[in-house]
Amino acid sequence: MKNISMISIMCLVAVLLGLITPSLGELKYCPAPDIPRAGSCGADGNQDCFFIVLGRYPASKMPTKIHCVDVAKNRSKCSSQIICD
Repeated sequence: MKNISMISIMCLVAVLLGLITPSLGELKYCPAPDIPRAGSCGADGNQDCFFIVLGRYPASKMPTKIHCVDVAKNRSKCSSQIICD
């Protein structure tokens, strides 16, 4: 009997948290400063930028929209968005 009531309480708490969490609002993302990198983007540029950006920003900044952009011959940059301060 105790197991059933504990499960019921846990389910109720989960439902209440699920109802409250969406009301906290949308996260606002801002452009992160570009990170220069040597070489053109090529086939692996986006993947390289993914690791570069994740190494630069903490997980709390939740980097998104990460991509490589060629800026000149043999030069590129990593662009992304992070949660605004």
